[in-house]
Amino acid sequence: MENEKNKELFTMAPEDGCGCGGNTTDATEGDTAAEPAAKKVLAVELLVIDLTTCKRCVPTGDQLQQAVRLLEPVAESLGIELRHRQIVVQTPQEAKDHALLSSPTIRLNGRDIEQDIRESLCESCGDLTENNTLVDCREWHYRGKVYPAAPLPLLVEAIMAAMLTIDEPPVIPQPLDALPENLERYFANKKLPMSCC
Repeated sequence: MENEKNKELFTMAPEDGCGCGGNTTDATEGDTAAEPAAKKVLAVELLVIDLTTCKRCVPTGDQLQQAVRLLEPVAESLGIELRHRQIVVQTPQEAKDHALLSSPTIRLNGRDIEQDIRESLCESCGDLTENNTLVDCREWHYRGKVYPAAPLPLLVEAIMAAMLTIDEPPVIPQPLDALPENLERYFANKKLPMSCC
């Protein structure tokens, strides 16, 4: 008797679905493929004063490249293109145009990943000046520790957070009227490139 009631319940549902009004037909039946959504872009920028000598900028650049490589498949699955570029700032005017406050700087869609800029003496950048000028570079604070180069987990977390807020409009940093004193001192004493001839 109970089997007959259950059988009755199942036969009451219409053939084209459960009767709830939802479409239960297979999406592939007669449906044309949906247009793929345009990819959203996450600009991942590294701004530095040097990418050959600085013992902070070089490893930070390497770590950032690794973070981008690790997260590209995740970004792809979310419909996001990670557009990575490195900018080596050569002159005070370039630094002003790029609104460089400290080197290295990492921006995601124009936003600095570390709003609280902390710097300390960078001897390798001092070697890039005529008279071993004291030059400070950014240090990175992450989970209670201080790092000379941006640690990979910090970068992965920052990029993942930016992917989750990809719909926020990008920020365009406004050019600076004047450089921070540290960068002004660096550029005033920077060694000129050696000529080959």
